[in-house]
Amino acid sequence: MPSQESSNFPEPCTEAEINALLDAHDALVQACADSTLEFSNFILAYGGFPNNYSLRGLAGSAQERAVRRLFGRRLAFHSRVASLLSVLRSADDPADIPYEDAGRYLPAVGLRRLRELVNKYPDFKAEPDVREGS
Repeated sequence: MPSQESSNFPEPCTEAEINALLDAHDALVQACADSTLEFSNFILAYGGFPNNYSLRGLAGSAQERAVRRLFGRRLAFHSRVASLLSVLRSADDPADIPYEDAGRYLPAVGLRRLRELVNKYPDFKAEPDVREGS
């Protein structure tokens, strides 16, 4: 299972390695959305995916174009998940939420938003943002 550690695969990643990474993170998203994995454990297991892997460090290369062609929509979905988690991490102690309620509120909001993503993209594929494709 993926961890929060920055365990980048050496470049170049094989198609099978990238597919396995995506499958593992799809399973994490599904387990959290189904409430078989607690949200806090999901955050720890999901880590900084996909940004902490060397999937995006190939700017303009033939390998990057091949990765985007094969896995672009799956990576776009996981980029949306990462954005959601980033927003929640930056809201650790929001001023408008009493401190004693933040521990319950943020995971509940995160789970709700994760479920919304899963409902919108049930196959875990999204259209890449214009920024992602450049």
